[in-house]
Amino acid sequence: MAAETQWEAHVRAATAPSGMVAAKHRLAAQAGLEVLQAGGNAVDAAVATAFAIGVVEPPMSGVGGGGYMSIFLQETQQRVVVAFPMQAPQAAMPDMWELAEGYDNELFGWRLVKDDANIHGYSSIAIPGMVAGMAAALEQFGTIGLDRAIAPAIRLAEEGYSLSWFETMWQAQDLALLNRFPATAATFLSNGYPHRLPFATTPGEAGRLRQPDLGATLRAIAENGPSALYGGRIGAQIARHVQENGGILAAEDFAQYEATVHLESVLGTYRDTNVIGMRGGTGAPTVMAILNLLENFDIRAYGHNAADYLHAFIEASGQAFADRFAYMADPTRVPVPLDGLLAKEYAAAMAQSINPDKAAGQRAPGNPWQYQAGNGAPNAGASPGSSTESTTHLATMDSAGNAVALTQTLLSAWGSRVVAPGTGVLLNNGMMWYNPEPGTSNSIEGGKKPLNNMCPIVLERDGRALAALGASGGRRIINTVAQLAIDLVDFDMDIQAAISAPRIDCSTLDPILSIRIDPAVCAELRRRGHNVFVAEEAFLPRYFASPVAIQREGGALIGAADPYYPTSAAMGY
Repeated sequence: MAAETQWEAHVRAATAPSGMVAAKHRLAAQAGLEVLQAGGNAVDAAVATAFAIGVVEPPMSGVGGGGYMSIFLQETQQRVVVAFPMQAPQAAMPDMWELAEGYDNELFGWRLVKDDANIHGYSSIAIPGMVAGMAAALEQFGTIGLDRAIAPAIRLAEEGYSLSWFETMWQAQDLALLNRFPATAATFLSNGYPHRLPFATTPGEAGRLRQPDLGATLRAIAENGPSALYGGRIGAQIARHVQENGGILAAEDFAQYEATVHLESVLGTYRDTNVIGMRGGTGAPTVMAILNLLENFDIRAYGHNAADYLHAFIEASGQAFADRFAYMADPTRVPVPLDGLLAKEYAAAMAQSINPDKAAGQRAPGNPWQYQAGNGAPNAGASPGSSTESTTHLATMDSAGNAVALTQTLLSAWGSRVVAPGTGVLLNNGMMWYNPEPGTSNSIEGGKKPLNNMCPIVLERDGRALAALGASGGRRIINTVAQLAIDLVDFDMDIQAAISAPRIDCSTLDPILSIRIDPAVCAELRRRGHNVFVAEEAFLPRYFASPVAIQREGGALIGAADPYYPTSAAMGY
């Protein structure tokens, strides 16, 4: 057999006793760390990091987006989720787009829409929730004001920061669409082109991105609070620009938006560990469903990335995703058997259908309604598909034992590609999350929240935070977060080893296996009937989600980052 070199990237974990921040950009992690060192708690640091990451990683998140924050508070033993997802404008209708022939298999598998109106441009914009969510988190669980939390982001926007090749690559990837919107091109490009990076002779010399309009917007929010956006001048300015260009987002949509706080938000337990995350239309219940199914197998005895383990993981994922597509939606608008989907009894029943030696192929949804209090009819399902990476994740832990996992997004990279002139705010394309065909559980409805893939979770054992986990990467986030939890709970791995370990993704019909997994394991999975594909891990293209995370091990905090996301970092003190 011929031999060849195999390229790998490596990260050395950060270890510190008192506080830790992990994020997809080192400047954002630094902003959060400054807050911790000044006496702030994990929630304060998470909010500061979230605002800063929207400045220094603009394709992925920001003031124009939304997300979720999972929190464990040590002293009060509270397990909380702050939800601030995007929301459909009130004028949104199930038939608001003209459908085209065919399906978009590169994204969610929805019917195509004429002119991609649901993917980019003014009709793709949903109500952003990020600012409302950060304000709510600070008000209820933080110790500093919004002005202090936003200060590092303002500095980064106004003074600018040096770009890397990785960041200019994101500009180049979407150059044509960014240039279609003048304010967007003026904000992020250099005369219509990616920023040029000179051949630096001194470390740190590079192109610099300044965002003065965004800095002014952030200053207004710091001074006036979330009302500057929700019911205030900035929200009205954004809505006016959107409507002048054919979109439906209105100033009234901003005024009615509210982030929600969910107390005792425990999805369930895996082995001896509580899983804290959003019980609703996110990726978190699907992560929990995978873990519930695998709790019926002796994963530790199988061995890490052994054929028996990966076979069980593929089958469990297939069942969890089949149920997700059939039943999951905004539970405030559509009957969802959420308690049934998360019931241990349902998982045990479905685990009986897993043949240990043979793949089931495409799995059919089960019947979680029989495990649900009350009853209801199954929903019309969403369609399978995949999505490109377009999200960010961060984690924080402090010396008091508090832990935060926060995922936020614009949905696609660069969201709608629309910057509202004079605001610097890059707006999401959250309407792409809805099925453009009427009559399904995820069809469009005014005020509805879409089913999304975000799943920041905190693992807690014996009243102490074990880890804060999450990732970016569309629907591939779900499998990655599940594998990280298994690596920590079943295999006692440290968090950097778990992130760096080769993974599998089962979010599409055919599993994708890291090239670093033993070829004999791959051959055995194929023998059992799995049509697996082998992929190399690289900066691009990405076949697996991109996590950052923090683990508490004894008296130490361990911060870990994705080796294949070169701007990511963990910092502690």
